[in-house]
Amino acid sequence: MWGGGSTTGPTKGGYDCSGLMLYAVYQGARVTLPRTSQQMRHSGTRVPRSQIRPGDLIVINNDGNWGHVGLYIGDNTMVHAPRPGKTVETTSTSGYWKRYDWDVRRVL
Repeated sequence: MWGGGSTTGPTKGGYDCSGLMLYAVYQGARVTLPRTSQQMRHSGTRVPRSQIRPGDLIVINNDGNWGHVGLYIGDNTMVHAPRPGKTVETTSTSGYWKRYDWDVRRVL
């Protein structure tokens, strides 16, 4: 669902990964993020993976352009909108995602 989601909820029938982050961070903390994962990679403060904490964004370079983002919720787990046709899910950051380059951004 590319382009789906805003600070107020789903659009275009759902959420894409960055739209879900827009909604979750705004509803939880009233912080407005930029629209795309590429822009979110430059939001807030970069922190080392060893200092990750719940509420941090994980911006993932899975396609050469930092095209995916999730929200860290603790215990090596993030919540994200994986791809069109899939629902929002939680996933381990130590499994599948471990093979990609990713940045941690503290926006809260």
